Amino acid sequence: MTADLDQLVEAAARALDSATGSAAVCTFTRSGTPVPGIKYAEGRWAALREVQRRVGKGASYDDAVRTGREEWSTALETLLLRGAGSDWVAYRTGGVDALDEIVDPAAPASTS
Repeated sequence: MTADLDQLVEAAARALDSATGSAAVCTFTRSGTPVPGIKYAEGRWAALREVQRRVGKGASYDDAVRTGREEWSTALETLLLRGAGSDWVAYRTGGVDALDEIVDPAAPASTS
């Protein structure tokens, strides 16, 4: 499972790099123009990376995924209730989708 997680993190990093054209995400967000597609890719990477770090610190794979899924879902729900901007919603949606796909690889990703 750890090897699969490593591959998922690497794939998410490549997708983020592709979405930004290898530029830092902050160069886009500082411009004040919403970039939900980039933030979605960043959220996927960040959520998977959090799971990877938890596993690296000794958590079981299943516990790390479950905890991450709960935290990312709660954060997304809070953002939606607050009427947060599209970048924040896309970021958390990307993370939730990535973690959902670990739990159920057949789960379709949300569209942002």
